[in-house]
Amino acid sequence: MKPCRECQSEISEQALACPHCGAPYPAHSSWNGWGVEYKSPVVIAGLPLLHISFKYRPNRRPVIARGIIAIGQFGYGVICISQLGIGLISLSQFTVAGFALAQFAVAYSLIAQFGIFLAEGQGQLVIKLSDLLGF
Repeated sequence: MKPCRECQSEISEQALACPHCGAPYPAHSSWNGWGVEYKSPVVIAGLPLLHISFKYRPNRRPVIARGIIAIGQFGYGVICISQLGIGLISLSQFTVAGFALAQFAVAYSLIAQFGIFLAEGQGQLVIKLSDLLGF
């Protein structure tokens, strides 16, 4: 048994929530959200070399993966692997990128199911931006 970090009531160390105050994971000395997050200690231009984030804060806001290589539900970086991402090279469901492999994309060059491209595009319904704007 340990004291809850919020209300100090005695609770089990395996409790998922405090039965008195409702604090999630009350036996942990600190807790900053659900999920998994990893940042490499190597930093380049202010961004971690690798940031993996499949995490939500206690207020249910997602933690965005930001790094040279960004992997997560939401992310941005030089290389981005995500559901919703922005990157130079991106493998995502929805993306804005230089080079993209995606379901929906806006990119310089892309392979997508649906996309808008500037230079080259392949996919089911991809349109060159100049054609879309009527140039």
